[in-house]
Amino acid sequence: MWITADVNIPQQLLDAAAKDEVVFFVGAGASFNPPANLPSYNQLAAMLADEADESRPCDDEQLDRFIGMLPGNFNVHKRTKDIMRGDDIHCNSTHEAIVRLASSVKTPRIVTTNYDLLLEEAAQKQNCDLGRSYYGPAVPIGSDFSGLLYLHGSVDSPDREIVLDDRDFARAYLSEGWATRFLLKLFETYTVVFIGYSFGDVIMRYLALGISSHARPRYIFLSEEDMDGRDNEWQHNGIIPIPYPAANGHHALVEALTAWTDYICSDYNAYKKRLPDIIKNGVPKDDVDLDYVSAALSTDEGAQCFVDIIEREEGKKEADTSKIKREWLSWLMSLDVLRVIFTERDPETQNERILLNWFITGFVQRPEELDFVLYVLCKLQTSMSDWLFERLHECVSYCISQKSRYDLIPVFTVLMTSMRGHSAPCILDEFDFSSIYNSDISPQILSLTIRPYLKLTVPIWGEGIRPDAEIAWSCDKVKNNSRSSLETEEFISFAEFSLQRASALLQAYQDGDEYSHLSRPSIEPSDQNMHISDLQSMFIDILRNYAHSHKNQQDELIHRWWNSGSALLKRLSINTIAFSDWDADCKVSWILEQDYLFDVDAHHEVYTVLKEAAPDMGEDSKRKILEYLKNKFNFLKEIYSDERTALYEQFDVLQWLLRNMNNGMDNWPEAQQWANELAQRHGFSPREHADYYAYTEGVHIVTTGISDERFIDLLTHKPSIIEEKMFVDQSKIGEFGFTSIELFNQQIREVVAHDPQVGLTLWELVNRHEEHAAVQYRCSIIHGWGMALLDDCQDSVLDLLKNLLPKVNQDGVNAISTFLNMQMDQGKTAITEKMLQVMGDFALQLWNEHSETFTLSNSQQWENDPVVGSLNCWPGKLAYFWIERIRWRYSHNPDSWNGFDTAEKDAIHHFIEGEGDFSRPVWTALLTNINMLHSLDKEDVESWLSDLMGKAGTEFIWNSILPNPNFNIRLINIAFYESCIDEFEYLSHLSEHKRQNFLLQVFRMITYGELKEKQRAKLLSKVVTAGNGAYAALFMDRIAWAFEFRLDSKDRDMVWDLWLHQFIENRHAGKGRNWSEKEKVAFAKLIPLLDVHLKEGMEYLSDDFPRIVGHDLNESIKLDNIDCIPQECSEAFIAFYMRLFMQPDVSHVWKAEELLQKLVNKFGMDKVSPLVSLAKQKRIISDSWNFSPKKEIHSDGKEGEA
Repeated sequence: MWITADVNIPQQLLDAAAKDEVVFFVGAGASFNPPANLPSYNQLAAMLADEADESRPCDDEQLDRFIGMLPGNFNVHKRTKDIMRGDDIHCNSTHEAIVRLASSVKTPRIVTTNYDLLLEEAAQKQNCDLGRSYYGPAVPIGSDFSGLLYLHGSVDSPDREIVLDDRDFARAYLSEGWATRFLLKLFETYTVVFIGYSFGDVIMRYLALGISSHARPRYIFLSEEDMDGRDNEWQHNGIIPIPYPAANGHHALVEALTAWTDYICSDYNAYKKRLPDIIKNGVPKDDVDLDYVSAALSTDEGAQCFVDIIEREEGKKEADTSKIKREWLSWLMSLDVLRVIFTERDPETQNERILLNWFITGFVQRPEELDFVLYVLCKLQTSMSDWLFERLHECVSYCISQKSRYDLIPVFTVLMTSMRGHSAPCILDEFDFSSIYNSDISPQILSLTIRPYLKLTVPIWGEGIRPDAEIAWSCDKVKNNSRSSLETEEFISFAEFSLQRASALLQAYQDGDEYSHLSRPSIEPSDQNMHISDLQSMFIDILRNYAHSHKNQQDELIHRWWNSGSALLKRLSINTIAFSDWDADCKVSWILEQDYLFDVDAHHEVYTVLKEAAPDMGEDSKRKILEYLKNKFNFLKEIYSDERTALYEQFDVLQWLLRNMNNGMDNWPEAQQWANELAQRHGFSPREHADYYAYTEGVHIVTTGISDERFIDLLTHKPSIIEEKMFVDQSKIGEFGFTSIELFNQQIREVVAHDPQVGLTLWELVNRHEEHAAVQYRCSIIHGWGMALLDDCQDSVLDLLKNLLPKVNQDGVNAISTFLNMQMDQGKTAITEKMLQVMGDFALQLWNEHSETFTLSNSQQWENDPVVGSLNCWPGKLAYFWIERIRWRYSHNPDSWNGFDTAEKDAIHHFIEGEGDFSRPVWTALLTNINMLHSLDKEDVESWLSDLMGKAGTEFIWNSILPNPNFNIRLINIAFYESCIDEFEYLSHLSEHKRQNFLLQVFRMITYGELKEKQRAKLLSKVVTAGNGAYAALFMDRIAWAFEFRLDSKDRDMVWDLWLHQFIENRHAGKGRNWSEKEKVAFAKLIPLLDVHLKEGMEYLSDDFPRIVGHDLNESIKLDNIDCIPQECSEAFIAFYMRLFMQPDVSHVWKAEELLQKLVNKFGMDKVSPLVSLAKQKRIISDSWNFSPKKEIHSDGKEGEA
């Protein structure tokens, strides 16, 4: 535990003190500092030699023997006692700290080899009771010791009892052995910590004699100077050093001992004094504060105090308090010692129960924390402890039933259906539906086995946002040789029920509409249906086919599915209507009666109905459609907030119907005339694929003409047919210009990815042919294995690849590199230590044998997008393999992580040291993952980072890591700050998007990089002067963007105080470059986001307000931030908008009425009325506009004006 910023005390030692099993062993170093000023043993020998008029000891002389050799008529024992006592000798801060620390333990135990009585003086001065004092050789029993023992005697002992020279030490530790006997038992019984000793001290040699094989751990506080590479020697003596800096008279030692005392004495009141300052600003970066909180949470009082403080809301906005709570809970869940009570086991102590109950009372029971509760469930979805699951279930159920907390239904839904190990179904890798055909397995039993659950994923934009949910099934893959065999009434019932359950889960979670068209744009087979689960796809296809082939049941199915509550079943109902025997007018009437013509989710199915009905529609249906379209205009205008879009929706329906009618213009002139008018007036033209709400161009499914199932069947039973098709006419050009070998390569990859055993069969088949004909197929098999789950054939695949390696060509190198990267990255296969080793060997062999022959096929690609280039060449893939290998090893055993292993270090150093065309792909991989790599092995990364940066060059580095670089503070300090400075020279070479993100990174570095003042000033100067001022306005624009979308009010305030205020002051003064008009416009857009500093910001534009028009004007309207503006800034805020509205030619302002309404609600009509008058005068709003009084619920329960 970092007890202070300089000293880290091992937890084992802290625990020993807590258990009352520690002894403090005090040496001469404790008495060096004033007002004690006593000598060390070395200095004492020199003083005695001077007094005896003898030569001083040599540097390497054994001091106890030297003192013993001094003249016999010179009483060294008496003179030593005289030197150690005196009127000017008093206890110092070290003595006081040691005494306080020993007294804070239940039973004080101090052993000292000093002769002075300064520890007793310190005890009297501080009113501390150290217990009984002992003086050697009359020592107590070492296994039952308490009090203060002067092991070598004291200034009050007779001369003969002082242990000083070599003869004294020999008696105490060898011939009589009383000191050794005492120490043997002491070291076996207690944990000893030495204070005031160094390695050269004579006493340490003798103390080693008292160490037995049964001794407990011993520790020593040691200055960093005394450490000086002697770690191994201390370890040899069985002593663990605790280093501290020696500066300022070893003040860090006193601080550490004092902090340790405070830690031991901590109770609720002590925690209450220190914890608030740590907690209030969120989880700190400082190890001392973090360790203090960790230690506090390990106690009942500390945990209770933590919860009490964090739940106080005094002087803080609710949003700020909530953010801090969330940050602390996330930190708690990340701690090794506490994570297990969330994920694995029951709480065993009161402090653990306090923290878990805090999650329930402080989050689950707070409506405002609903989204974060779902975020926590997302994090715990794969593993939640039984205790927490049961308590959450009780709490959520009670809140919903007794407290009407219906907002908790999404939480209840996830808990009761989708938590792995509790409520989620057992996950099957594959389910063979054909095996249940003609079996006795009922749909009810099947529905218990195969059922949907919610899979939560955290959105990329923050922890406070509700996780996204998608439907997952208990089996990822479906195996069924004959889908038609499942089209029975029993299975139809099961499929229908399964889709209903999936829909119910999504609706319960989303508390709103379900949009199924995103995953399944068309109920019919379509090239647009690209991203669907195999299981859901099978259910839809079977239900659709069943409905189409059972005409006598269609009306019943339509009615049942329409009223099912499932979006997919509703769409199946409409699809069934489209291809039913209903007449055209009935189909149209049904759509209009259900008011479904403009439904987004069922868009394709509704348009299919219109397409099927159009040729035979009667006049009455045509009239109803035209009337419906006219009546829905206002509805369309409202939902799209745009008149033009509403008009196009009308045009789209008209064109679709006319296109699918026989002689559309002649049969329906009214519709044709209306469509023509819309087209001419608004420039509308028909959409080619109007039946899709969103159509993806270029989706073509080109195949070999053999289904995957047929391919496998032929390969198994008639391989000669497949062989002939694969190897005859390989260069034949087919549809869309693909050759037959290209089509088979595509199919082989997909088939092998689904069933890797097929790859083993194909491998034998292709190897019977000449190399030039077989190589591409072999590479496709390897690609397929890369995407496959290899658990059942892992060894076979690796053996084949191992045999291939010595003779592989460049295509094979690329294929095996892809295989390694994909297996490591996708995580499908259960990777064993053996597989990890073998894949690492493959990667090293490929690199050693082929890296020198690699050539870039398109060097231009590296200049434009190095990341894409690195992902698409084999050296880059190998680099990503090693990176994913590192990530995999860490994630699978973080507790025993010890940095990169030898193979990983060797690979990375090969990447750095070699130079050639392969360099840039691997450099890119390392640079884009540098933060992760550094966090996992700081020492190794820092050993090669400078070399990498030098070889890669500034321009390449930033082109690689943009647009989303990620550096910790250490990386900024040692490398990327200077690199950032250098990159300004190359900014003009970057794309606009990357340039924006570079300047955003500059903002982050200035704000969060813990730069020194001079460093920050230098970076800001570069912003202003680079490109002769070309980027200053863009940087100001990035500041405004960060203020609007990334910073909360606390962070904005911090940025302003830290550097922005001074920066704006300098820009206003024209330092570096003149403040351009464009830069002022960008700053103006920042002003509404300055919150409490808005008034100061406005002062910088008061003398020269820029001209702001068009898009810049609209961006200056900040509706969401008005509530953050304090009342004292109201005049400046309104003045800002007055200046905007006063500009010439300003007649339209985006959402001006909403802006004025919010301003009146916030500041009152009296303050805002001049702005309202100006807006009316400029015709920005109508003369009739009046604000709507703010509504609120009064005490009588009725709504009224605020």
